[in-house]
Amino acid sequence: MEAIMKDDAQILFLTGATGCSKSLVAGHKFTDWLLHAPEKESQFYIICENIGTGVRNLLQNPDSFYNLFDFCREEYKASKEGGIQFIFHGLHGNKTVYIVGADNKTSWSKILGSNPDGLWLEELSVLHIDCIREAMGRAISRRCKLIATTNGGLPTQEFYIEFVNHAKVMFKETVPSIELAEMTEDKPYMHYYHFNMEDDAPHLTEDEREKLKELYPEGSFYYYSKILGVRGFAEGAAYAKLMDKSKHLVPFEMIELSNLWEINLYVDVGSNKNPDDQSKASTIATLVGYSKNCQRIIILECWVVPATSHDDIIKTCEDHIEWWWFRYMQKFRKIVIDSAENILINTWRNKNKYKTITVKGSVKSYKNLITLVTRCTLKQQLLLQQRLLWTTHAINNYNAHTRILIADDGSELDLGVQDNDMGDTVAYGLTEKWNDITTETRR
Repeated sequence: MEAIMKDDAQILFLTGATGCSKSLVAGHKFTDWLLHAPEKESQFYIICENIGTGVRNLLQNPDSFYNLFDFCREEYKASKEGGIQFIFHGLHGNKTVYIVGADNKTSWSKILGSNPDGLWLEELSVLHIDCIREAMGRAISRRCKLIATTNGGLPTQEFYIEFVNHAKVMFKETVPSIELAEMTEDKPYMHYYHFNMEDDAPHLTEDEREKLKELYPEGSFYYYSKILGVRGFAEGAAYAKLMDKSKHLVPFEMIELSNLWEINLYVDVGSNKNPDDQSKASTIATLVGYSKNCQRIIILECWVVPATSHDDIIKTCEDHIEWWWFRYMQKFRKIVIDSAENILINTWRNKNKYKTITVKGSVKSYKNLITLVTRCTLKQQLLLQQRLLWTTHAINNYNAHTRILIADDGSELDLGVQDNDMGDTVAYGLTEKWNDITTETRR
């Protein structure tokens, strides 16, 4: 922490394990910038995965910089730019701090199109790469400082390849070899710090540290990301090695929506009330499109629903699909829900706002044809055939599939995490059209 507070590098990357105070240190550094910035530097920005994350982690968290230094700032309020803003009283005049979500391109495009004097990107691995590129470009062109945090991500993620891998590594002796092997260190104005549970979490007792380590099986993506804080495909990944963004991820704007044969919504239900907590089973809604004769299956959108009540799930989903229903009513056929949720299925049928859409339970198995194993095998086959695609509006679902593991029997390994629920919604989308999909043998 002392080294980071003294570091004058233009761009700082704080990476590593969960619970190691990366965001706390980033907040102190950001506060230091605000406090000492010259009078002419008055616009500072924080970009989070979404505005809800920003409010919870930065404004409502008692340990955040906003609350630790409450004697230096005014109360936050809604921003005209589409986020949150507050005034910080620096030594050389007032500074305006804006907090926006990376999921709102209109907002972050607007603020990055202005003249930022300081930027903080919170959790790079979940931010849209276009947002990261714009922020990095603006920081360099404006010569402003930028600090970014992240847990471990996938080695193929662009934020590593284009930016993080080029930074100078600090405290190399504490950095795992899997990280060092990827670093080219050819941009000395960028500094890279790696946080780990042994050296950077003095607040954790040995018992707490061991309990954290036991949360995820060794070799799983979450063990690499959360416990070791390093990048890497999970050992035993079900789909990661078959997935290629250049083949399986398509810009949403390039999809000819009017040519889709059918559109359905698939819902899997979990008890997690915090959408940002990916370590717990969550309610996931995934919109799937099919080309003629199910020659291609396209994951159009995917979002996490706060699981508070059946009525809330129904309203949230129906509000979200309204745009689709008004434009593509004749193509939007079904809302398919986890067949174990009989009460939700019946409630939704009675409350269904869109009478042209059928509400039904999912197909999970059929004799010896559709099983947990064949569901996984079909996904693998469709990836090889380049028939299972995702749009950039469903990047969270795409990333989830790069992390899903395979069990000994050939099915998806269920760790009870959000990724598994995202995988299940896609599986429902395949089993619903099983015969049509398997009739086609190539793209």
